[in-house]
Amino acid sequence: MFGCVNEICLCLNSSHTYWNGSACVSKNGFHDVCITSVECAESLFCTHNQCKCDRDDYWTGSICVLKKSVYAQCSSNDECNSNLICDGHHCGCASNLYWDGKTCMENGRGEDYIFFVTDDFWHDKHTVTLVLIKSNNSMDTNLTMCDSPDKSQMSIDEWLKIRHIGLYGHENETAFLIGQNVALTGVVSSEGRSKQCAIISSNEPVRIYAFLKDADFMEGFLVIPLEFLSTNYVIPSFFVQPEAYFYRHTDSLFAIGALYSNTTINITLQIDDGSITYDGANYTTNQTISIVLNENTIFQLSHDTDLTGTTISASKPIAIVSGNRCNTVATLKPDSSFYCQPFMEMILPVNQLDNAYVIPKLALRVNSTVRILAVNNTEVTIQQDDSIISTRTIMSSAFIDFQYDNISSVCSMSDIMVIIYPEDQQNTLIGSFMMTVTGIHQYLYEYDFIVPYVRFENFISITVNSDEINGFILDDQLLNVHDVFNITHNSDLFSSFSLPISQGEHYIVHATKARFGLWVYGDNYGYQGGMAYKT
Repeated sequence: MFGCVNEICLCLNSSHTYWNGSACVSKNGFHDVCITSVECAESLFCTHNQCKCDRDDYWTGSICVLKKSVYAQCSSNDECNSNLICDGHHCGCASNLYWDGKTCMENGRGEDYIFFVTDDFWHDKHTVTLVLIKSNNSMDTNLTMCDSPDKSQMSIDEWLKIRHIGLYGHENETAFLIGQNVALTGVVSSEGRSKQCAIISSNEPVRIYAFLKDADFMEGFLVIPLEFLSTNYVIPSFFVQPEAYFYRHTDSLFAIGALYSNTTINITLQIDDGSITYDGANYTTNQTISIVLNENTIFQLSHDTDLTGTTISASKPIAIVSGNRCNTVATLKPDSSFYCQPFMEMILPVNQLDNAYVIPKLALRVNSTVRILAVNNTEVTIQQDDSIISTRTIMSSAFIDFQYDNISSVCSMSDIMVIIYPEDQQNTLIGSFMMTVTGIHQYLYEYDFIVPYVRFENFISITVNSDEINGFILDDQLLNVHDVFNITHNSDLFSSFSLPISQGEHYIVHATKARFGLWVYGDNYGYQGGMAYKT
């Protein structure tokens, strides 16, 4: 049926009919075949030759309506936003995810890992230990050395029986301790390529920490699951102290681990001075080294100045460990007495960074350097003690440092990386280390974590919204929180506190499932207790 509208003949009831070239016909319904969207009924679109709802909508049986957000009532997964499921007649995250206020995020565990460490001044003498946190002891977990995959694959349970003594200084029956010398042959001890790494696979999600230890030092870091590694990184390191003070190499360095064959990697250097020689050519700052790595191959590069700001892009996901062979954070004088030790962290890809951070108060630390590293040009606001506020502009791949000895906060217009370097305490064995700060949007509400054996005290530090300062349960005991430090971050009040903690495995949770940041550290090591990863 036709009608005249503004002197033009049109199909009557145009919301239900359309002109097919020869007649007015009824519009197509949900999942009917189509060529253009005009053929589809109201609220439907022609997508891949089918009438469908927009990706943010779902079909009620008669019309498309906006998908539902978290906590809304539902009867099927189709009704919920793309990152939610319908569970118990309400939209929510899958069981292995949790809601951070904006999206569902991973709980920090993974089933597959690649592990390697960079070279340091004692690469032939230290012990490398992995600690794996399981949710149950019946899990099937295997380790394979990259340089001999056909010969080295073994179950973790079998391996525990073989390599069992080390990190804690005594034999330990716990199922959480993987063992010592995991990568003793996997320490990257020279420039260029190697197959010095380990692959760990589990049939259920686990969390893994890595430790390097000898008689005088320890360093540790959180190992990132393979599924959260990516293709773009910016490198943090630190100012290189003069080797004459330590009689050891203090180079800044990083190692790249390829997960897949034929991975093209571009390394755009940031060097304070001089050049890097690789494959017969010299490269200076802002120049790019291009390499191709095969699966489970490691590439290491170092320089005698700070490499912070070096950017790395790859055609396929890669892993990166960065730091210094041996370093300290201190003002060195001719009569100074300091130790240097390796700085080492597994680096988050840029898509796992945040734009808001609360930096915890660290016990027994008089002063620390905080390094803020920008991915893109951004404006950063730094707040200390609720009174010192500064706003600074950081250019892409550049950084700024500030000193702190109390709780502080940093917020940025775009995502940034934040690293703590506590200052060495002269004439003691309380040394410096390198530790990643977790963004406030990536806190968890529970952590199972490990504390290594050291000669002095171990500590944990926690940051949390001040409204949730009570309710922490550590190893089934309600914590009595004291010596709390507070700071206002934007319009929210955050608190930080520290407490000593014994060696071994621990579990901490907040009674109301409030999310909080956790860091574990001691005389010369420090690492994140865990973090939520963006999906």
